[in-house]
Amino acid sequence: MLKSYYEILNIKEDATKDEIKLQFKKLAKMYHPDVNTSLEAENIFKEINRAATILLDDDKRRQYDSLRVKKYQNIKKEAYKNKDKKPKEDYFSNPPKKGKDIFVEVTIDEKEAILGTNRTINIVHSELCPKCKGVIFANGSKCPVCNGSGEIIQKRKITVKIPAFVKNKSKLRIKNEGNSGLNGGQNGNLYVEINIKENSKFQIKDGIVYFNLSISPYTAVLGGDVKVSTLYGFETIKIPPLTKSSQSFKLVEAGLVDKKTGKKGDEIVTVTIQIPSSITDEEYRLYEKLKEINLNKKNAKAI
Repeated sequence: MLKSYYEILNIKEDATKDEIKLQFKKLAKMYHPDVNTSLEAENIFKEINRAATILLDDDKRRQYDSLRVKKYQNIKKEAYKNKDKKPKEDYFSNPPKKGKDIFVEVTIDEKEAILGTNRTINIVHSELCPKCKGVIFANGSKCPVCNGSGEIIQKRKITVKIPAFVKNKSKLRIKNEGNSGLNGGQNGNLYVEINIKENSKFQIKDGIVYFNLSISPYTAVLGGDVKVSTLYGFETIKIPPLTKSSQSFKLVEAGLVDKKTGKKGDEIVTVTIQIPSSITDEEYRLYEKLKEINLNKKNAKAI
């Protein structure tokens, strides 16, 4: 950029005529061809002479200052345009890029699917490189931290809230928990696919929970206390003697909560007598004895 006349004379822009004359005489003594015979000195002397001629003439100085102001304003406008243009060029050459989505699977049981639950899962995702901030190259060299990828791989844990009554194979979306975006782009999302383990013991209809309970033959005959699974833990029910298969019992307020009334439904427990898959010799003899007793009982009634 060319120097202004004020810069050539090394004076302030509000310098007086006396200050201009004094500075011109000082510089002329240093660069006058009669004193300094170098080619460079001759050129400098021509510049300071031209500058002094303009600035010592009031009309020429006003005209010169006016032109300088206009030129400065034009330079500022051009700089502003270029400043606005550069981000646009950067945007189109390196547009924002959304981060990739992450997909994980979570397995829950039927009880958790009904009531809702939380799961802490481990995810591996990419984040913007803390050193190069995604610039990748600096001074023609690759970033040593991310090796020119602009990203680093991180492991972290995240707790996912699984809502009540979630369906099997449904997907939960957690926004912005995927891989980091590049160049100011939005982060990807985390998608959690729900797998529900089948459990035929629980069935639900109209807020009532139906539960199948297997009991032993001797419990069915003799009766006894048995622990029963509910949605909220375990409860003990009393099986009366001589209970038949498919007989049902009610657990009051062990079912689902009604959203409108806030009251819990019931749980209906249906028993199934479970025949053992194998028995010992002693058990076999006891069953033989029991069979003999029942036959004698029938014969006695027949008589």
